Amino acid sequence: MQVATWLRENASFATPHSQRSVATVQVRVAEQATELGLMTLIDAVEQALGTPVQTAVKRADEQAFARLNGQNLMYVEDAARKVQQALEGRYAASSVSVRHFESLHPHDAAAQTSNYLS
Repeated sequence: MQVATWLRENASFATPHSQRSVATVQVRVAEQATELGLMTLIDAVEQALGTPVQTAVKRADEQAFARLNGQNLMYVEDAARKVQQALEGRYAASSVSVRHFESLHPHDAAAQTSNYLS
């Protein structure tokens, strides 16, 4: 019982098959726009994915990030679709490319979607 209690309180959170990913987002702003609104774009992408971008973090912060990431697992196609949907109506056109760097397979997983209006 003591081991189970210790593990519950101190063990690291792990999720099966979580991996690093990168998304490339391109947007076309309206001609009359006076600014890009970069923070608004970043916030929309992070909210769509449910996980913020991480740089250098402390161990405690890394643990919280791992928990949050574990609650938002998704296939690469779903990630691309969610980001694209978050951009709908905000920009004249957009393109999203997402790549999961696979740890179990000899290849990466990738998806791309775009909304180009003429």
